Amino acid sequence: MITAGQTGARTITTLAAVTLAVALSAGCTSESESAGAPEADSGKPSTPQSAPLEEEALKAALPNQFNVPEDVSEERIRKTWDTTDPIYCQSEGWPDEWCAKADFAGAAGFTNLDDQELVIRLISFPDIKTAAALFKGEGTPDEVGENPPGDEIDGFDIDDPNGASDWTGHGINVRQGAVIGKIEYTWKQGTFIPSGRLASITAMVVKRVQQAQHGETPIASAR
Repeated sequence: MITAGQTGARTITTLAAVTLAVALSAGCTSESESAGAPEADSGKPSTPQSAPLEEEALKAALPNQFNVPEDVSEERIRKTWDTTDPIYCQSEGWPDEWCAKADFAGAAGFTNLDDQELVIRLISFPDIKTAAALFKGEGTPDEVGENPPGDEIDGFDIDDPNGASDWTGHGINVRQGAVIGKIEYTWKQGTFIPSGRLASITAMVVKRVQQAQHGETPIASAR
């Protein structure tokens, strides 16, 4: 015979078990939904650099006369081209294989009409994989400094630029995502060039490319 007290005890035990089961079920559901829920950006590129730059964005990434050092700010050219006709790409000194695989190329040139010249060239590829396969940077700290900008970087000397034996210079090749840049700074021998000048210009170029890749207006400057 079951007494009223036994019935009450069983009822309390049953309610406690149901309450515990509901709590456990809710907890499992919450964890499952949290673990399995896709992120809001799951359908987008993992990094902005994976998106190639269109022609206007590439041109915006090129610095203008207000971004480069004042003592070499006379603008000679600032232009971009698509690579449907590779002649412009090839005329800027890019390898034929690069011109065949690139989407756009661009160049910005500056001078002080006396003893300094600066040329910045950019070439944009359809994706990072293509750009990374074409350029492997092997720059040493002596060439490009410690912790240099960009994904890949390399340095080189420029002897007798444009056939002028009394001129010299240095250059940097750098890749940022799907864009590769070539910076060439030349000067008449004996001209004072501030320490770190080429490094600051390179950092500016990389930053402007990054800003364009993020969909921002490139505003980085070397001044």
